[in-house]
Amino acid sequence: MIKKALFIHGLHSDSESTTGSYVVDILKKYGYETIHPTFDLMDCNTTLEQINQIIKQENIELVTAHSLGGFYGYILPFEGPKLLINACLKPEIEIPKLMYPEQGEVFPENLKQEWPDLREKTLQQYNAQNPSTIYGIFAKNDDLFSYADYAKNELHFTQIQMIEGGHKPAKEELAKAIEKIYGAA
Repeated sequence: MIKKALFIHGLHSDSESTTGSYVVDILKKYGYETIHPTFDLMDCNTTLEQINQIIKQENIELVTAHSLGGFYGYILPFEGPKLLINACLKPEIEIPKLMYPEQGEVFPENLKQEWPDLREKTLQQYNAQNPSTIYGIFAKNDDLFSYADYAKNELHFTQIQMIEGGHKPAKEELAKAIEKIYGAA
């Protein structure tokens, strides 16, 4: 029986993301078919509704996510394993720095409070989740941001893999980290 995974891309990305295509290929080895849609990550409520709908309709067994998608992966009330790659765990700080105002991008002011509120709500409910099913993969030389220490010390991630490379990990590094996770599971 084929297992299903969901991949949530990052900001300025979509269903054609490079990291997502790596995840799709790597997870095939473990028997997963990975669904990799495009989300409007700057529309928090719609994105969460779409993700939750996909999880229910497709019987998703694994949520994978990269960068800003990693924030959405973290806050999901999903009981299965979550694989968060270079997750942007404080998007209200990082995302405004990464916007392109010269291209007409405007940061929605409501997200300055929505994102921290969602993170805090998730942290308060953390004991209801199984923290051992949240896997963080963080690059040692992420050129955008690094939340490895924050994930470990403040969000209580117990499963963290550090990999070589930058924000967009090399397929080989990602494959090695996922192999370590599945070897430990």
